[in-house]
Amino acid sequence: MYSLILLDVDGTLLNDNQTITENTIYALREARKKGLRIAICSGRYLYGIEMLNDFLKLDDLILSAINGCLIKLDGKIIKECGIDDATYQRTYDLLSGKCSSLIAFTREEYAIEATDDFYSLQYSIYKRHGERMNLKDRSTVEKALGGNVLKLIAKDNDEERINSLYFKCKDELSSIARVVSSGPRIFEVLPYNADKSDTIGVLEKHLGIKREEMIAFGDWDNDIKMLSEVGCGIAMANGSDSAKRSARYITKSNNEDGISYALSSILHLV
Repeated sequence: MYSLILLDVDGTLLNDNQTITENTIYALREARKKGLRIAICSGRYLYGIEMLNDFLKLDDLILSAINGCLIKLDGKIIKECGIDDATYQRTYDLLSGKCSSLIAFTREEYAIEATDDFYSLQYSIYKRHGERMNLKDRSTVEKALGGNVLKLIAKDNDEERINSLYFKCKDELSSIARVVSSGPRIFEVLPYNADKSDTIGVLEKHLGIKREEMIAFGDWDNDIKMLSEVGCGIAMANGSDSAKRSARYITKSNNEDGISYALSSILHLV
Protein backbone atom coordinates (compact mmCIF):
# COMPACT_ATOMS: atom_id res chain seq x y z
CA MET A 1 0.00 0.00 0.00
CA TYR A 2 1.59 3.27 -1.13
CA SER A 3 0.82 6.65 0.45
CA LEU A 4 3.34 9.13 -0.99
CA ILE A 5 5.06 9.87 -4.31
CA LEU A 6 8.40 11.72 -4.37
CA LEU A 7 9.25 13.36 -7.71
CA ASP A 8 12.50 14.71 -9.06
CA VAL A 9 11.95 17.54 -11.56
CA ASP A 10 14.54 17.98 -14.32
CA GLY A 11 14.84 14.85 -16.43
CA THR A 12 11.95 13.25 -14.55
CA LEU A 13 8.77 15.30 -14.06
CA LEU A 14 9.72 17.69 -16.88
CA ASN A 15 10.41 16.55 -20.43
CA ASP A 16 13.26 18.02 -22.44
CA ASN A 17 11.01 20.93 -23.49
CA GLN A 18 10.71 21.89 -19.80
CA THR A 19 7.00 21.05 -19.69
CA ILE A 20 4.85 18.57 -17.77
CA THR A 21 2.82 16.49 -20.20
CA GLU A 22 -0.94 16.17 -19.91
CA ASN A 23 -0.63 12.42 -19.30
CA THR A 24 1.71 13.02 -16.37
CA ILE A 25 -0.55 15.70 -14.90
CA TYR A 26 -3.56 13.42 -15.20
CA ALA A 27 -1.77 10.45 -13.59
CA LEU A 28 -0.58 12.52 -10.61
CA ARG A 29 -4.00 14.08 -10.05
CA GLU A 30 -5.58 10.63 -10.17
CA ALA A 31 -3.03 9.34 -7.67
CA ARG A 32 -3.87 12.24 -5.36
CA LYS A 33 -7.60 11.50 -5.67
CA LYS A 34 -6.82 7.97 -4.48
CA GLY A 35 -5.16 9.32 -1.36
CA LEU A 36 -1.45 9.46 -2.27
CA ARG A 37 0.34 12.65 -1.24
CA ILE A 38 2.63 14.20 -3.86
CA ALA A 39 6.05 15.70 -3.04
CA ILE A 40 8.40 17.53 -5.38
CA CYS A 41 12.04 16.73 -4.46
CA SER A 42 14.33 18.83 -6.59
CA GLY A 43 17.67 20.55 -6.74
CA ARG A 44 15.77 23.67 -7.81
CA TYR A 45 15.17 26.48 -5.37
CA LEU A 46 11.75 27.02 -3.81
CA TYR A 47 10.37 29.41 -6.42
CA GLY A 48 11.61 27.07 -9.14
CA ILE A 49 9.38 24.26 -7.92
CA GLU A 50 6.44 26.33 -6.68
CA MET A 51 5.95 27.51 -10.26
CA LEU A 52 5.30 23.90 -11.32
CA ASN A 53 2.07 23.83 -9.36
CA ASP A 54 0.60 26.21 -11.93
CA PHE A 55 0.33 23.03 -14.02
CA LEU A 56 -0.29 20.35 -11.39
CA LYS A 57 -2.80 22.43 -9.37
CA LEU A 58 -2.51 20.33 -6.20
CA ASP A 59 -3.57 22.27 -3.10
CA ASP A 60 -1.41 20.24 -0.71
CA LEU A 61 1.69 19.70 -2.84
CA ILE A 62 4.76 19.05 -0.64
CA LEU A 63 7.92 20.91 -1.67
CA SER A 64 11.48 19.74 -0.98
CA ALA A 65 13.85 22.23 -2.60
CA ILE A 66 17.61 22.52 -3.09
CA ASN A 67 18.25 18.79 -2.68
CA GLY A 68 16.61 18.59 0.73
CA CYS A 69 17.94 21.87 2.18
CA LEU A 70 14.44 23.30 2.44
CA ILE A 71 11.14 21.46 2.98
CA LYS A 72 7.72 23.12 2.88
CA LEU A 73 4.73 21.13 4.13
CA ASP A 74 1.16 22.44 4.24
CA GLY A 75 2.31 26.03 3.85
CA LYS A 76 5.05 25.93 6.53
CA ILE A 77 8.83 25.64 6.25
CA ILE A 78 9.72 22.65 8.42
CA LYS A 79 13.41 22.41 7.48
CA GLU A 80 16.00 24.87 6.19
CA CYS A 81 19.81 24.63 6.21
CA GLY A 82 22.40 26.72 4.44
CA ILE A 83 26.10 26.84 3.57
CA ASP A 84 28.34 28.29 6.28
CA ASP A 85 30.82 31.06 5.50
CA ALA A 86 33.94 28.87 5.51
CA THR A 87 32.37 26.36 3.08
CA TYR A 88 31.12 29.16 0.84
CA GLN A 89 34.54 30.82 0.64
CA ARG A 90 36.41 27.57 0.03
CA THR A 91 33.97 26.60 -2.73
CA TYR A 92 34.22 30.01 -4.37
CA ASP A 93 38.01 29.85 -4.37
CA LEU A 94 37.91 26.41 -6.01
CA LEU A 95 35.40 27.35 -8.72
CA SER A 96 35.45 31.04 -9.59
CA GLY A 97 36.94 31.66 -13.02
CA LYS A 98 37.30 27.94 -13.65
CA CYS A 99 33.78 27.15 -14.96
CA SER A 100 31.39 29.00 -17.27
CA SER A 101 28.73 29.54 -14.64
CA LEU A 102 28.68 29.78 -10.86
CA ILE A 103 25.29 30.32 -9.21
CA ALA A 104 24.29 30.97 -5.60
CA PHE A 105 20.73 30.14 -4.51
CA THR A 106 18.68 31.34 -1.57
CA ARG A 107 15.16 30.20 -0.79
CA GLU A 108 13.52 32.42 -3.43
CA GLU A 109 16.28 34.06 -5.50
CA TYR A 110 19.57 33.42 -7.26
CA ALA A 111 22.75 35.32 -8.09
CA ILE A 112 24.86 34.33 -11.06
CA GLU A 113 28.45 34.83 -12.17
CA ALA A 114 28.35 33.59 -15.75
CA THR A 115 29.05 34.05 -19.43
CA ASP A 116 26.12 35.31 -21.51
CA ASP A 117 24.91 31.94 -22.79
CA PHE A 118 24.65 30.47 -19.29
CA TYR A 119 22.91 33.57 -17.99
CA SER A 120 20.33 33.26 -20.79
CA LEU A 121 19.88 29.57 -20.01
CA GLN A 122 19.17 30.32 -16.37
CA TYR A 123 16.55 32.89 -17.33
CA SER A 124 14.90 30.47 -19.77
CA ILE A 125 14.39 27.96 -16.94
CA TYR A 126 12.99 30.26 -14.25
CA LYS A 127 11.80 33.36 -16.19
CA ARG A 128 13.59 35.41 -13.54
CA HIS A 129 16.68 37.49 -14.18
CA GLY A 130 18.22 36.94 -10.75
CA GLU A 131 21.16 39.09 -9.70
CA ARG A 132 24.09 39.16 -12.10
CA MET A 133 27.06 39.86 -9.86
CA ASN A 134 30.42 38.79 -8.52
CA LEU A 135 29.88 36.05 -5.92
CA LYS A 136 33.14 36.42 -4.01
CA ASP A 137 31.67 37.92 -0.83
CA ARG A 138 28.90 35.82 0.72
CA SER A 139 27.48 38.64 2.85
CA THR A 140 27.17 40.91 -0.21
CA VAL A 141 25.38 38.14 -2.11
CA GLU A 142 22.98 37.47 0.76
CA LYS A 143 22.23 41.17 1.14
CA ALA A 144 21.44 41.43 -2.59
CA LEU A 145 19.21 38.34 -2.49
CA GLY A 146 17.59 38.97 0.88
CA GLY A 147 18.31 35.54 2.35
CA ASN A 148 20.87 32.92 3.31
CA VAL A 149 22.77 31.09 0.56
CA LEU A 150 21.64 27.47 0.60
CA LYS A 151 23.79 26.07 -2.22
CA LEU A 152 26.25 26.82 -5.03
CA ILE A 153 26.09 25.35 -8.54
CA ALA A 154 28.85 25.00 -11.12
CA LYS A 155 28.04 24.58 -14.84
CA ASP A 156 30.20 24.18 -17.92
CA ASN A 157 29.65 22.69 -21.37
CA ASP A 158 33.19 21.31 -21.37
CA GLU A 159 32.52 17.89 -19.87
CA GLU A 160 36.17 17.14 -19.15
CA ARG A 161 36.62 20.44 -17.31
CA ILE A 162 33.44 20.21 -15.23
CA ASN A 163 34.19 16.60 -14.29
CA SER A 164 37.68 17.56 -13.17
CA LEU A 165 36.24 20.36 -11.00
CA TYR A 166 33.59 18.00 -9.62
CA PHE A 167 36.11 15.43 -8.41
CA LYS A 168 38.41 18.13 -7.08
CA CYS A 169 35.55 19.60 -5.03
CA LYS A 170 34.44 16.17 -3.81
CA ASP A 171 37.98 15.53 -2.61
CA GLU A 172 38.73 18.91 -1.05
CA LEU A 173 35.29 19.64 0.43
CA SER A 174 34.41 16.14 1.64
CA SER A 175 34.67 17.03 5.34
CA ILE A 176 32.60 20.24 5.18
CA ALA A 177 30.09 19.95 2.32
CA ARG A 178 28.08 17.57 0.19
CA VAL A 179 29.07 17.66 -3.50
CA VAL A 180 26.62 15.98 -5.91
CA SER A 181 26.23 15.63 -9.66
CA SER A 182 22.70 16.64 -10.67
CA GLY A 183 22.97 16.26 -14.43
CA PRO A 184 25.42 16.25 -17.34
CA ARG A 185 27.91 19.13 -17.00
CA ILE A 186 26.54 20.40 -13.68
CA PHE A 187 27.23 19.77 -10.01
CA GLU A 188 26.15 21.27 -6.71
CA VAL A 189 27.80 22.11 -3.41
CA LEU A 190 25.41 21.74 -0.48
CA PRO A 191 25.50 21.83 3.31
CA TYR A 192 27.17 18.73 4.71
CA ASN A 193 23.90 17.27 6.03
CA ALA A 194 21.74 17.94 2.95
CA ASP A 195 20.37 15.23 0.65
CA LYS A 196 17.08 14.63 -1.14
CA SER A 197 16.70 11.47 0.92
CA ASP A 198 16.44 13.62 4.07
CA THR A 199 12.91 14.38 2.90
CA ILE A 200 12.01 10.76 3.55
CA GLY A 201 12.78 10.93 7.27
CA VAL A 202 11.22 14.37 7.69
CA LEU A 203 7.95 13.25 6.09
CA GLU A 204 7.97 10.00 8.04
CA LYS A 205 7.98 12.11 11.19
CA HIS A 206 5.50 14.79 10.15
CA LEU A 207 3.02 12.70 8.19
CA GLY A 208 3.38 9.33 9.87
CA ILE A 209 4.03 7.68 6.50
CA LYS A 210 6.57 4.86 6.56
CA ARG A 211 9.28 4.89 3.90
CA GLU A 212 8.06 1.47 2.77
CA GLU A 213 4.86 3.26 1.68
CA MET A 214 6.74 5.76 -0.50
CA ILE A 215 7.42 5.76 -4.25
CA ALA A 216 10.28 7.85 -5.65
CA PHE A 217 11.03 8.86 -9.24
CA GLY A 218 14.45 10.16 -10.31
CA ASP A 219 17.01 10.19 -13.06
CA TRP A 220 20.43 11.22 -11.77
CA ASP A 221 23.09 10.62 -9.15
CA ASN A 222 21.61 13.12 -6.67
CA ASP A 223 18.50 10.90 -6.64
CA ILE A 224 20.31 7.68 -5.72
CA LYS A 225 19.72 7.68 -1.96
CA MET A 226 16.11 8.76 -2.41
CA LEU A 227 15.49 5.94 -4.90
CA SER A 228 17.16 3.31 -2.75
CA GLU A 229 15.65 4.22 0.63
CA VAL A 230 11.92 4.12 -0.23
CA GLY A 231 9.61 1.18 -0.74
CA CYS A 232 9.65 1.59 -4.51
CA GLY A 233 12.35 3.55 -6.35
CA ILE A 234 11.74 4.10 -10.07
CA ALA A 235 14.45 5.43 -12.39
CA MET A 236 13.78 7.08 -15.73
CA ALA A 237 15.08 5.41 -18.91
CA ASN A 238 17.05 8.59 -19.61
CA GLY A 239 18.73 8.41 -16.20
CA SER A 240 22.31 7.74 -15.22
CA ASP A 241 23.51 4.16 -14.85
CA SER A 242 24.01 4.73 -11.11
CA ALA A 243 20.43 5.91 -10.65
CA LYS A 244 19.11 2.92 -12.56
CA ARG A 245 21.12 0.49 -10.44
CA SER A 246 19.66 1.99 -7.26
CA ALA A 247 16.02 1.64 -8.37
CA ARG A 248 13.58 -1.26 -8.19
CA TYR A 249 12.11 -0.46 -11.61
CA ILE A 250 13.13 1.45 -14.73
CA THR A 251 10.29 3.23 -16.50
CA LYS A 252 10.13 5.02 -19.86
CA SER A 253 11.99 8.28 -20.38
CA ASN A 254 10.89 11.76 -19.35
CA ASN A 255 9.96 12.37 -23.00
CA GLU A 256 7.74 9.27 -23.08
CA ASP A 257 5.47 9.92 -20.07
CA GLY A 258 7.64 7.73 -17.85
CA ILE A 259 5.86 8.73 -14.62
CA SER A 260 2.43 8.10 -16.07
CA TYR A 261 3.56 4.77 -17.52
CA ALA A 262 4.98 3.58 -14.20
CA LEU A 263 1.92 4.57 -12.16
CA SER A 264 -0.46 2.90 -14.60
CA SER A 265 1.38 -0.01 -16.21
CA ILE A 266 4.00 -0.98 -13.62
CA LEU A 267 2.29 -0.24 -10.30
CA HIS A 268 -1.34 -0.21 -11.51
CA LEU A 269 -2.23 2.71 -9.22
CA VAL A 270 -4.10 4.88 -11.74
